[in-house]
Amino acid sequence: MKKIVFLVLMLFLFSSGKGFPEIYNSQIANPGFVNINNPNYTQYYNIDVKNLTAKYSPLSDTEEHKLSSLQKETYKKAKRIQKSIAEGNFQKALKEDNNFLPTHIQYYNYVLDRQDYHSALNEIINIKRINATDKVLDDDIISYKLGMLFYLEKNYDSALTYLKNFENRHNPSEDNLWYALADIYLNQNKHAYSIGYATRIPQTSMNYIPVQEILYQDYYNIGEVSKAEECAKLLVQYKPNATNYIRLVEVGSATDNEKLEMLNKARDYAMTNSDETSLLLADAHKAKIEQKKIDDAASKLSGFVEKPDWSKIYNEISSIIKPLELSQRQEHFFQLTNSCIAKYNGEDLKRCFEYVNREEEKLITKLMEDYRQAYQEKLMELDEIRRQQQFLQQTYYDRLYWDDFFYMKQPYFFGYW
Repeated sequence: MKKIVFLVLMLFLFSSGKGFPEIYNSQIANPGFVNINNPNYTQYYNIDVKNLTAKYSPLSDTEEHKLSSLQKETYKKAKRIQKSIAEGNFQKALKEDNNFLPTHIQYYNYVLDRQDYHSALNEIINIKRINATDKVLDDDIISYKLGMLFYLEKNYDSALTYLKNFENRHNPSEDNLWYALADIYLNQNKHAYSIGYATRIPQTSMNYIPVQEILYQDYYNIGEVSKAEECAKLLVQYKPNATNYIRLVEVGSATDNEKLEMLNKARDYAMTNSDETSLLLADAHKAKIEQKKIDDAASKLSGFVEKPDWSKIYNEISSIIKPLELSQRQEHFFQLTNSCIAKYNGEDLKRCFEYVNREEEKLITKLMEDYRQAYQEKLMELDEIRRQQQFLQQTYYDRLYWDDFFYMKQPYFFGYW
């Protein structure tokens, strides 16, 4: 009789209109069903394999009641972990179970949102380790993100170990892959490889303009000046800033007057953004062009000429003056010399040059006096601080001496055994 009942039940299952796969899949949404392929926690989290996220999905009381004892244990642990995460205490959550994959996924996204790439790298390594057992995530996606994090951390050899594997495979973000590989090879001075990947990025890509910076450096380093100029022109057009104007000056075929115009724009951007490095670089390029005007004018004069020379002035004052003030001094100097060249010839130009030299000597003398005075005042200030420290130290030692003397004269202060 028992055998007959069993056979009837089996016939019902296979004739009810649902195949085994459908029954299996329909049970996945049921918290009371144990998925033999996935860990228990996958029932309490919506895990996005592609974007690597794990969103907690708490059960209703009815659903929780249906759980097996083992599932309840996992679910209660998940609730404790999520409570700690809600309080912002990831360390407590990780301490609860350091091999609980959803915690590491959530912490990975937490530090990634804060651009803490070093911590994100550590977490993706943990995720890869745990997933090797849990097999919840796509290991290829983990490896790709791991390679990108190594790249952001400038660990280029490790980045290549992972990212090269995706070179000939379809990847929705392959433009990002080409950009990363181009930048990695640029930093390894493998310019041919870098150019090969950079030129794969189409004009329609968001990475097209940013990758021109990589191409500019590649072409500049291998002496392909005309191609570097093409990159610089695009960068100036779409990203006008001090750096890009200076790049265009360095490789461009423009006239000196056109270069001066670009360098003036570079100075304006540098001063607006308090970019002292670009300001000094723009001024250095300007000084070469402007000094050449002085040299050409002086070469046409007969007899002895004391021509103004900005490089001599720069060497005297650059170490004791701030970049902005130095830049203003340079502008003033070349305004005077350009005025001389535009207005005078022959002996008059000589006298005008002499006037500029005398004015600069006066300014340098005053600057040196101000610097020496400020230096002396600083020395006096430091000396006063040292004297005060010595006084306080001596007072402290004097107090210790008199305290010891007092206690030696009054032994009863120590009491008795």
